[in-house]
Amino acid sequence: MRHFLISATTLFAATSFLTACTQGESHTHSGEGIEISNARINPPLPGQTTGVAFFRLENHGDDDQLLSVSAAVSDRVELHTHIEEDGIMKMRRLDGIDLPHGEGVDLQPGSYHVMMFNTEMSLGDEVVLTLDFEKADDLTVVAPIVMRGEMTQGEMDHGSHSGK
Repeated sequence: MRHFLISATTLFAATSFLTACTQGESHTHSGEGIEISNARINPPLPGQTTGVAFFRLENHGDDDQLLSVSAAVSDRVELHTHIEEDGIMKMRRLDGIDLPHGEGVDLQPGSYHVMMFNTEMSLGDEVVLTLDFEKADDLTVVAPIVMRGEMTQGEMDHGSHSGK
């Protein structure tokens, strides 16, 4: 019986966390001055295995840097950006994304983004992303899997601001 109570308590806590993270269309998660909002993931295109994650970071704390993102659904997750080189847009891997105090940075199509390799996911599913920062503690966010080009309610209400 004791084992069941511990398991039930753990299940309730996990369910409460996931419910809190997935209610509404615009989610904000914060810790040590960094807020994550509008997290979403586009699944791989048909026949492909690479998904892409987007979100907004607001830094109300000290200057920091997003160093990496991890997710259980992918064996390799990388930070990327798009650059123009000789008139051609190219994607480049990054070692980190600077988060200056008092500024926001959007990870969005055509800019900073998170590539998730060797993954399988379906529309309507959710993925837990863990963000690792240089100074702040790790933050975890639950990101819904949405169609490419689909915006969250927060993006429609507030617009988009690039921190590049």
